[in-house]
Amino acid sequence: MSMIENLEFIKKYGMERFLEEEAVKWRCPECGEVICCHNGLCLNCSLDKLRQNRKYRWQEE
Repeated sequence: MSMIENLEFIKKYGMERFLEEEAVKWRCPECGEVICCHNGLCLNCSLDKLRQNRKYRWQEE
């Protein structure tokens, strides 16, 4: 959904329902943890893939 569509949904159904549906939408089907909305990768299952890809790398000490 676009930002406008999200706002229209919130106006029609309310923030609580929007957040409930988003929680389901961004839940990993494998482990139930959060899927990143920016890259579509599970922050639990795909952690190694995130670390290996320079695009998603963070500073590690």
